[in-house]
Amino acid sequence: MSYTPSPAGFWKRYVAYFIDIVILYIAVEILSMLFFSFRGQSDIGSLNALLASLQTSNANGDPPDVLGAIQTLQDIVMPALVFSTCAYFILAGIYFSWMEGSRHQASIGKKLLGIKVTNANGAPIGPAQSIARFLAAGLSWVTMNLGHALAAWTPDRRALHDYIANTRVENVDPKNTAMPLWAWAIIVIHGLAFVGGTLFLLLTVWMLMQKIAAL
Repeated sequence: MSYTPSPAGFWKRYVAYFIDIVILYIAVEILSMLFFSFRGQSDIGSLNALLASLQTSNANGDPPDVLGAIQTLQDIVMPALVFSTCAYFILAGIYFSWMEGSRHQASIGKKLLGIKVTNANGAPIGPAQSIARFLAAGLSWVTMNLGHALAAWTPDRRALHDYIANTRVENVDPKNTAMPLWAWAIIVIHGLAFVGGTLFLLLTVWMLMQKIAAL
């Protein structure tokens, strides 16, 4: 029996990934709150000490200890950044590798969009291949998302990590490939947010340049 691919479109993959990222973000936030509850008092104490030092300097007319303030903030922010990054990498690795390598062949986001991950011949992938696919996805990020954008340009809608791991993202039902209206709504909202953010940035730069020119 011949295999006829039914590649999932770029926007389907985009919305599916957005849903998965929201799920992972919530999980990372919960873990972060649990982790920093054990060291929260020390962080609060450091912040209170920093604020008290700045208030004292301001009251006495002394210049604030900028370097000390930066070092204190760094001591608080860096552990949070390192923990959240590591937590995301571990959770995302387990999440995507386990779900896409299971009999469902899809993460929660992909299931909602009616798409699944297969090998190059349309068969389910195993744990080893799903792990390889997740690790290869790092290259799609390193290339400034050009690796992900390949899914919009290539005829078979495969991203860079799909080529490396020899996988595909296919429609579960080749006869029903349309994207739900709610998914299009997400794309429209993201588009409006991007345009609004860009206009705000341009306006801010323009106002800053006007102030500089007036000096």
